[in-house]
Amino acid sequence: MILVDVIHGFETLESWRHRWDEIFRARSHEPSSSFEWTSALARHHVRVGDACVLMCLRRGAEVVGLVPLVARKSTLRMGVRATVLAPLSESYNTHSDLLLADTDDETVGAFLAGLSSLDVAWDSFSMARLLEESPIAASLQRVAKAHAWRYSMRDGIPAYFLPLPESYGEYLKGRSAKFRNYLKRMEKRLATAGPTDVREVRSTSDLDEALNALLQVEQASWKHEHGTSIAAIDRQAAFYADFARGAHAAGRLHLQWMRLNSKPAAYNLGYVDGSGYHYLKTSYDAALRPLGPATFLRARLIESLIRRGITEFDFPGEPYAWEAQWTDQVRWRRTFAVYRSTVVGRLLALSARLRRRPRQRNVEHVDPRAVHASASGSA
Repeated sequence: MILVDVIHGFETLESWRHRWDEIFRARSHEPSSSFEWTSALARHHVRVGDACVLMCLRRGAEVVGLVPLVARKSTLRMGVRATVLAPLSESYNTHSDLLLADTDDETVGAFLAGLSSLDVAWDSFSMARLLEESPIAASLQRVAKAHAWRYSMRDGIPAYFLPLPESYGEYLKGRSAKFRNYLKRMEKRLATAGPTDVREVRSTSDLDEALNALLQVEQASWKHEHGTSIAAIDRQAAFYADFARGAHAAGRLHLQWMRLNSKPAAYNLGYVDGSGYHYLKTSYDAALRPLGPATFLRARLIESLIRRGITEFDFPGEPYAWEAQWTDQVRWRRTFAVYRSTVVGRLLALSARLRRRPRQRNVEHVDPRAVHASASGSA
């Protein structure tokens, strides 16, 4: 039997670090459920008015799940004001996940049952970006259906995904001649613009230089004049610095940057877990766009990862048109929600039933400028 303990606030997170990492390493998890990502979110992206709880699942004396949750008032469709409960990791556009030791129906069922016993008001519980093949997605649906709960499971937005071959040459052979020629042109343009060098964080002494380079690139990016770059938002800069230091200490950070004429020109920030790479953040100096620094550095990134033995390259955010240059494969995500028997909860459940008809699956690319504009006022 699995019992649920509820701890209000996130002040005790550090005391759970050891067990957190044990559960994280026990099976495949998304970076969004890692301790370093979670603790950075808790420090910098909890809003005033949020109700925060840490759900602790125990089987006897053994902790088998740790899930930080946030209840937040939001304005949803039709102007409905609702309190939405969600894992803290849902604050960012990464794949949804739960830090559970097992994905069996007993464990997932105990988690869902624990939601109803929280002494926190909420109208709906939501996970918006569950990978379709995720065992948690399947278990959530089975458990909700078996208990006749008001719930919905519908298609969300897709995410690009790149299986990496054994060599960079093999990867290029799989891309179009047009794309290969484009890469060559960018390399020639950069070569005529001045000396370039590509660096990666190898040791703790590299990290400060890398983070400074990241901020310089963000300040020179198109996002900065929109007020949405990491460098323009203090909590963003602090979040990524904390996350990077934590991920580096855990041996999971991959931070690469490129200099042109000794000046930072582009960077790639990722998270490595086993043989998988998760592409979390990237940008480039907008003044250098005709030279293609982002394209050049991304090619070096793929080349470096293949040499390292990485076999999966994951794009966990919104589907952007530029990502389709690098891969043809997508993975679909699903949105899961449970509705309480409040007036608002029943209204949301009714709305979900009316929208139940499946839509045709087409990849609709997102405008990154629109995404950044809407995100500038969010967590």
